[in-house]
Amino acid sequence: MDAYHTDDELQKLKTWWKNYGSSVIAGIVLGGALLAGISYWRHHITERSAKASIQYDALLTSGAQNNAAAVRTAGTILMDDYSATPYAGKAALILAKISYDTADREAARTYLQWALDHATETSTRHIARLRLARILIEQGSLDAAQALAQVSDMGGFVSEYHELRGDILVAKNQPAEARPAYTLALEKIAPSSPYARVLKMKLDNLGPEKK
Repeated sequence: MDAYHTDDELQKLKTWWKNYGSSVIAGIVLGGALLAGISYWRHHITERSAKASIQYDALLTSGAQNNAAAVRTAGTILMDDYSATPYAGKAALILAKISYDTADREAARTYLQWALDHATETSTRHIARLRLARILIEQGSLDAAQALAQVSDMGGFVSEYHELRGDILVAKNQPAEARPAYTLALEKIAPSSPYARVLKMKLDNLGPEKK
């Protein structure tokens, strides 16, 4: 049996191909190019992630060797050249801690702000926000710290955010307002958690609740 039953059907196909054939070919070429582009981009992302992983391992190794200079070098490379990878945000947290431990609060703030603005992982941004707020409390910038603490999505850091809010209110000499914040922080962790004792102590330090 012929593929086409009549000459009329064959003529219709020829006409259709004349009108739309170039578009079909263009679509096939475009689709092939798109697939090739996607494949290249995936390879590019995978390759950069692998390089960032190696750089991060070097940072950790330097940290274990107490080589702060090498840690800073590796961390800076991650932040500058691999900012789209999760390793950059983690590196910024590490550099912030090194700066904090050496009493360079301004550098610590800079690294934490970078992590807050650029980290690809939500958990890293939460950690940066919480640590930055605590430095601001130390420096007396209580309103700025309070602004950082006012987030609706606290992720897996609900207890930490409520504790932070309580600490800010205590620093503002508002113990009555701090009590419910500490209470919520205590409710959001397991009773068996070692940190429960710290939160209970903070509640006790507020003195007796006024009726």
